Amino acid sequence: MSTRVEVLDPAAVERLRRLGGDEFLVEMIDLFLDNGPKRMAAVRDGLAAGEARAVQRAAHSLKSTAGNLGGRAVQQTAQEIETLAAEGDVAPLGELVAELATRFDALLQRLETERSRRA
Repeated sequence: MSTRVEVLDPAAVERLRRLGGDEFLVEMIDLFLDNGPKRMAAVRDGLAAGEARAVQRAAHSLKSTAGNLGGRAVQQTAQEIETLAAEGDVAPLGELVAELATRFDALLQRLETERSRRA
């Protein structure tokens, strides 16, 4: 099980806001809210199909996009999944993918709250 990390890093959110203002931050959040669930589904689908490479690619993509927004817990867990999937065996990933899903849902809630504050 992963160590405890922040769901959403406020410093990362503030960096994005400083970079392009609230409008830019909302745009970045919207992109994640639109694409993140597709990436999470791809992780689950790859796991269900036993396709380690598909899990690895989807976890990598989710790791990167969550990291850009400061979704540290999702980023960390996706990194663990990506690393293990690179070994070619999805069997040990079930618990980590479940943890990722929980952290992902928490991140979505935090981002929706952040979006409503900024929009």
